[in-house]
Amino acid sequence: MSSTALDALQAQALGSGSEDAVTVNTRVLIDKVLARYPGEWTVFRELLQNAADASATKVSIRYETLPSASTPVPQSADQSTVLKHILSNHTIRALVIENNGQVFSENDWTRLKTIAEGNPDENKIGAFGVGFYSCFAESEEPFVVSGDSAMGFFWKSNSLFTRRIKQEYNPNTVFFLKYRNTTSPLPYLLPLCQFLATSLTFVGLETIDLFVDEWNVLSLSRKAAPVEDIQFPRDIDPKTSASLMKFKSLQKGIAQLDGRWMDAVAWRSPKPAGSSTRQDTSQVGFRSFFSKLAGGNSTLEVNRSSTGRGASSNEVSRDLSQTQKMSCFLQIYTATLNSTLSSTTKQELERATKKPPPKETRLSVLISAFEGQSESSTQQHYADVFATVLPNKSGKIFIGFPTQQTTSLGCHISAPSIIPTVEREAIDLNARFVKDWNLELLRAAGIICRIAWGDQMRLIRSKIEQVGRERGKSKIREPEISGVLPGFIATAQNFTFKESTPLAKVGNVIEDSFWTCSRKASIDFLSTCGVQPTHLIRNAPKDLSFMTDIAVIPQGVLEGAAQFVERLVDYGLVTDVTPSDIKAALESTPLNPKQLTEYTAWVAKKAGRRELDSATIRSLMSVAIGNDDSDDGGSGKLIVLNDIDRFLTANKIPASMPVPPSVMPFKYTKSIPLADLNSLGWEELQIIPWTRWLLEQSGNRSLLDAQHDITTHPGFARSVLPILSKAFDSMSASSKDSLVQAIASRTTIPTKLGMRKPAEAYFPTVKLFDDLPIVHNLNGVKDRFLVALGVRKTIELGVVFDRLLAQPETSSTTTKPKWNHADLIKYLASVRDDIPKTDIEKLRETNFCVKESESLEADSNPSNSLYKISQLFEPKPALRDLGLPILQWPGIYRPGSSEDKFMIALGLRSCPTVPELVQIISSAHASSNTALHSRAMGYFLNNHHINGYASFDYSKIKTPFLPTKNSKALSIPSQCFADEGASLLGFSILDRALRAHASRFGVKDHPPIESCLETLLRSPPSSRKDAVAIFRYFAKRLGEINLGHAEKLRDARFIPIFDNDTQNEKSSRCRHVSPQQCFLSNDGDTVYKDLFDFCDFGSEANSFLLRCGSKPEPTKVELARLLVKNPRRILAVLASAEKYLNLLRSLGDNIAALKKDKALFKAMTESSCLLASRYIADSKETNSTQPVIGDELEDADEDESAGMIEWDLTNAQEAIVVDDYTIFNVFRSKVFAAPQEDGLEAFYRSLGSPLLSELVEVAARHGRPVADQRPAARLQKQIYERSKLFLYEQPQSSIKHDSRWLEKNVQVEAVSSISFRRTLKGRNISHEEKRSAVITRGNTGYTLWITAGPVDFYQVSQALVSILLSKASNQSAITLEMILKTELRELGARGINVSRILRQKAEQARLAEVKRLQELEDERKRLESEEAVWRDEQARGSATERHPSVPGGFPDSPDQANVRNSTAIANLPQHLDDHTPRTSKGLFSNLTRRLGFEDGSMGNRHLQSLLGNTPSEAAPSSPPQQSQTDESAPPPYSADDPRPPAQPAPSVATSPFQIRQNLLSAIQKSRPYQSSSLYSRGESHEVSEASSYCDERPSHDLSFTADIAQGLRLFLPKAYSDPSAFLRANSRGLSNFASVLKDVASIFSLRLDCINIFYMPDSKSIAFNRAGTIFCNFYFFEQYGHAANRGHALRYWWVTLCHEIAHNLVESHSAAHSYYIESFVEFTFEKAAKLIGAGTATTAQDGIGAKTPSLID
Repeated sequence: MSSTALDALQAQALGSGSEDAVTVNTRVLIDKVLARYPGEWTVFRELLQNAADASATKVSIRYETLPSASTPVPQSADQSTVLKHILSNHTIRALVIENNGQVFSENDWTRLKTIAEGNPDENKIGAFGVGFYSCFAESEEPFVVSGDSAMGFFWKSNSLFTRRIKQEYNPNTVFFLKYRNTTSPLPYLLPLCQFLATSLTFVGLETIDLFVDEWNVLSLSRKAAPVEDIQFPRDIDPKTSASLMKFKSLQKGIAQLDGRWMDAVAWRSPKPAGSSTRQDTSQVGFRSFFSKLAGGNSTLEVNRSSTGRGASSNEVSRDLSQTQKMSCFLQIYTATLNSTLSSTTKQELERATKKPPPKETRLSVLISAFEGQSESSTQQHYADVFATVLPNKSGKIFIGFPTQQTTSLGCHISAPSIIPTVEREAIDLNARFVKDWNLELLRAAGIICRIAWGDQMRLIRSKIEQVGRERGKSKIREPEISGVLPGFIATAQNFTFKESTPLAKVGNVIEDSFWTCSRKASIDFLSTCGVQPTHLIRNAPKDLSFMTDIAVIPQGVLEGAAQFVERLVDYGLVTDVTPSDIKAALESTPLNPKQLTEYTAWVAKKAGRRELDSATIRSLMSVAIGNDDSDDGGSGKLIVLNDIDRFLTANKIPASMPVPPSVMPFKYTKSIPLADLNSLGWEELQIIPWTRWLLEQSGNRSLLDAQHDITTHPGFARSVLPILSKAFDSMSASSKDSLVQAIASRTTIPTKLGMRKPAEAYFPTVKLFDDLPIVHNLNGVKDRFLVALGVRKTIELGVVFDRLLAQPETSSTTTKPKWNHADLIKYLASVRDDIPKTDIEKLRETNFCVKESESLEADSNPSNSLYKISQLFEPKPALRDLGLPILQWPGIYRPGSSEDKFMIALGLRSCPTVPELVQIISSAHASSNTALHSRAMGYFLNNHHINGYASFDYSKIKTPFLPTKNSKALSIPSQCFADEGASLLGFSILDRALRAHASRFGVKDHPPIESCLETLLRSPPSSRKDAVAIFRYFAKRLGEINLGHAEKLRDARFIPIFDNDTQNEKSSRCRHVSPQQCFLSNDGDTVYKDLFDFCDFGSEANSFLLRCGSKPEPTKVELARLLVKNPRRILAVLASAEKYLNLLRSLGDNIAALKKDKALFKAMTESSCLLASRYIADSKETNSTQPVIGDELEDADEDESAGMIEWDLTNAQEAIVVDDYTIFNVFRSKVFAAPQEDGLEAFYRSLGSPLLSELVEVAARHGRPVADQRPAARLQKQIYERSKLFLYEQPQSSIKHDSRWLEKNVQVEAVSSISFRRTLKGRNISHEEKRSAVITRGNTGYTLWITAGPVDFYQVSQALVSILLSKASNQSAITLEMILKTELRELGARGINVSRILRQKAEQARLAEVKRLQELEDERKRLESEEAVWRDEQARGSATERHPSVPGGFPDSPDQANVRNSTAIANLPQHLDDHTPRTSKGLFSNLTRRLGFEDGSMGNRHLQSLLGNTPSEAAPSSPPQQSQTDESAPPPYSADDPRPPAQPAPSVATSPFQIRQNLLSAIQKSRPYQSSSLYSRGESHEVSEASSYCDERPSHDLSFTADIAQGLRLFLPKAYSDPSAFLRANSRGLSNFASVLKDVASIFSLRLDCINIFYMPDSKSIAFNRAGTIFCNFYFFEQYGHAANRGHALRYWWVTLCHEIAHNLVESHSAAHSYYIESFVEFTFEKAAKLIGAGTATTAQDGIGAKTPSLID
């Protein structure tokens, strides 16, 4: 219903409805309210709050107990023993709570009796009016005494009543709660004491006493110091975020809680666990049970865990009367708030709390005071009553008393005006306005916490400043804050927010308000420089301890208050130390050595991690200055870090060595990784720069003193040179050179003669002369380092020559030099490794050697007799025989000796070169010195490998020295060859004697292939013999002929061809052709012999020609070129169409190669080189102008033999590829067709031949649609069904559209006629024929047109395959035709998978049955609703006068006119009188006239007889008959029939809707024959009448014969001789009859398998009903001519089925049966009229139905 209608209905109900009061079960209400209290001590909390609301200062709580009946009081008078007995064995009698507050007023007494009214005072906590009723949790009948009145509560059943009396005035208020049972033990007192102590924090009470009988076990008192006003901070907004609350004032107070208690409060009886548990549980009662269900944690469990105490082994001996005392101090910040609320908010809050919201409220925040606790507060107590007072872990929200809601920080928050849930254990954040109110109060609490934090920081700041003043410090640093550090950490932990429970949102709101309430992005916090705003404090890591002037968070705070610091960072209140901070600190004070070390390590680490960029590093270094104090404690130099660019590594240069000022001292960098130092832009001090600095500053005494001068102080040089020697080996070559260059020119080597340059000093091993400067006392320096510097191991060669080889003086008595060249060589060989390279080079260029047969004594000019050692050969005999200059060597010359190796290194020759030998050989040949020639040739061959002559390039020899064949002249290696085949081309051949050594002389086997080919082309062979020899020679060199050579030879004419067939050279004319024009074959192919040149020079020679481009036979491309050039010549040469086709087949197989030659392929598409055929018909057929129609094409193949096939050459466009043989048969005599082979068709298509189907233009015309489209619908359904089978068998690649597409896009429609015209495009040829099926494409899809009458499935298949398959074929159409016209079972027998269709049919039948049953059910429901309306109308009309029903009357009767209803069947009587005859004016008479039964036909008479009327009675002229006399009897009754009573009593009319229900029941009781279900007659309201009709039951002896169309079954008499003949003869008629019965069954929504067909010509039965199954006689369908008139057939069998279905209700042919027939006619008339009208319209066109595919299904 719409909201408007609901509003109207509500107004109507409230305006005119009956009024009743809502009753309340008070006991259940109270129990359910109490069940919502999950916490403990509810009674105490509520009554203490009431006392506080009454301005009480003192509350007394007393447990009155009953002694144990089973355990007597101990004899001992010890107080502790008595207490133990009481606590262990006494039970509670009553609970008495008394306060000294204001006594009850009349309003208070009134509210005490009501529930849910609450305290109207907005400043009081009570809001829901259910607090007092917590007393019913303990007491059944609470009693209250206050002032001069007392009130008692008592129950009457579930209703609560009170009685009030006057009494003597009592200034106190007393609540007396007698326990409902006296078995409850005393509770464990410690949790209760802790609850009372916690309650005293915010409740306005001063004293609470707890008694057990007369024992005062607990006494609590609260004292408060004078409050201190706190100025509201300017940076904090006094309004909350939603502006509902505004701060009015803020105060701070110190409260002291004093407690005194007996140890009895913590004592527990040492009983078994089960007993203890039982007692605890029993006293809790059902409240604890419901609290556990609600998930609440009891205070009892919390307090037990907090104290950590229970029953122990020494409990029994403890003195419980001993008293403990304890005090604790609390800091309380209280704010007064003014509320500003809209009127709507006020009204909603008042509705929720039953009182107006307060205009002014107070909020308090309690924190523990870290300092100031008494000594007793820190000591351990047996019972810590104050354990839950201080907010150690997480504070609680107090609404008078602590709730289960935590604050998320270590502070208690008291908010009396917060609206809790009903049980007052949680905050209400669900209701809209209540939620807003509570959230604003929570935000205000967050602001108070922020102010409290600021006040705590103020106190800590004052303490730090006092310490600084006491120590005389002007600046606060870390030592001054150490005293307050523990207190600050405790405070920070208290203000650290965690997740609150059970509502996390409460803590989130308070925390968000705490951090965001200030306008400044800062908060006071402790730093190393004291308490400062956080924007001045930095979060610094440990490695920044050198920056003492930067205010950073102390390390202890970072560890002890880590979560608070994280919040500061998260909110952006504290940032890390920035480079700007560090730079400012560096500018103020220079760094001491420790700070300098820490700073260097820090900045290098940051640079190494890339946390600082290079610009920042440079900025920090530019201001950093450090004091480098000396090791002895004296003042050192200043280190300006901006000037530092290098650092020192001790493994290269010792730290004690002097270094440049730009190098950072090693003590500051020794612990820093090298990578971090490099990140600063510093480089490691290398050896070379350090050495250069030592050398460059050697005379600068301001940097280096005399003891550190490497050029003058031998001791310092002896310290430095070992360092350089150690580093020298790992240096690169360039670095070594740089170091040597730096040292070589300075006096850095200490010798016996003083400091010398390296080149002037000698190793100690040089002892040839005594006056040399030998290196002295230089330890730890490697020899190779000194050698590299230039220190000599040998004497200079010039000195040697001057001193050892000098000529004697003229006065000398001898003329012989001191040493000869041999002695010099021996000396130099002994010191070879120490000779400098310059001296070696000098020896090579000096003439100091003598050759054999010459001496210094024999030559007056010795300089002319001396030779360079490279000009002489070793003294060997083989070399002497060749006449070479030999070195003179005294004594025996030993090859391989040290002298020999040294001389070879200097250039002494061991063998002659190839050019020298060639010159010797050539000269010997010219001078005819055969001996020398032989020795030289032999030396060359024998020492060819030893002397490495193979590596010589012999092509460079220009001196002839090799003998050749058949010639006396000598040749050079590049102009003669070893293979005699080269002589065929005119090249010189090496002499046979040397041919085996040709490779040693550099002679090649063959001339270059290019030269040979040029010779061949220049002088091609002219005889077969020469050609064979030359071609064979080239065949041996095929590997040398590359593609370039082959390309050159391919078009060159060098192959001799002789004209005659025998190739006789003498009688034939020779001509030369190129390889690509010649083909290699013995005799040539007989087919192509006359078209191409063939030759054969033997297999070896032919291999050369093949490489040049000759082929064994012409290629397809060559054949194609020849074919395009002259196709008719080829056809004439081949002289056979088949051979020509073979040629085309071979070309088709190589179409890919042909397409690569685009020009050739284009020529093939245009040339008339394709062979095609055309059918030449006889003259009769040619002259015929009649089109071929229908089945005449089927004889085309037979007629083809009567004509001829003409073959001719055509181009590709003229040759048509036949892809539709049906069309080809039409145009075969008018077009040239390509050969019908797949390969040739593909070849023709690639050349551009069109498909026949592409040339055909189709024009289909059809007549008007026929009225009866059912055949088209049946065919469409059959196509949808069978197309799946057809496509299932097709390859997936050939399917263009699937069956789903077919169902969506193809419709079938029947028309009167179809004509089909085909025209060949561009050829002016056409053909027209009549067809029975054709498919066309429209805007929304395809339409398959069929003609009325029998369906030609072949033509249907032809039309369908054209759209289903990508390439339609006649075979595909034949396959589809077979699938369409063959039965499913037969298709299955042929191997086709029809199970899917059968399953689909079964599913369709199931869905149809479901739909039929649903229609019946819908009709039943509709009837029920109409019946209800009808009965209401009958009831309303019961007061009016009724006309008695005329038995057997109908609506048309005059007597029924006054009660006629619009629905005819609604007024039918329930009881029919068998003696009342029917008139022709009744309902059925009108129906028969409307349905066409007015004539006197047999069918009409039979129908009347079915209804109990004779033909005369049914005649229109018969007048209406009235009631007969007793003596009369209506036909067909006889006079002997018994008579009914003369005056039948009038009966009440049966409901017409009940009649319709009976009809539906009759339809539902129809069953298929041989059904497994048991038939039972349909239930109906009995129609009162007697059976008197003749109930004839003909005998039937039938047997099942076949399943026919539409799912019906056929039965024939068992005596029938030939059922098959009957089926063949009556197939069409049975199908038509089945179609009629199917349509008639749809009128009744009747299952089709409930109807069967039988055939009995000798039976009187038109139809009969057997056990709910209807059988219809086919004989009467034939006899009445129903096959020719479908409309008449539908009318007749509709009424017949009405008759038979009525038998499901009435077995006999009685008046009741006739009545139900007429009811069925009326009931189904509308549907029948529509169906009969459609059937009548189709009768005139094509009879009762179209041809169906089959009879048996």
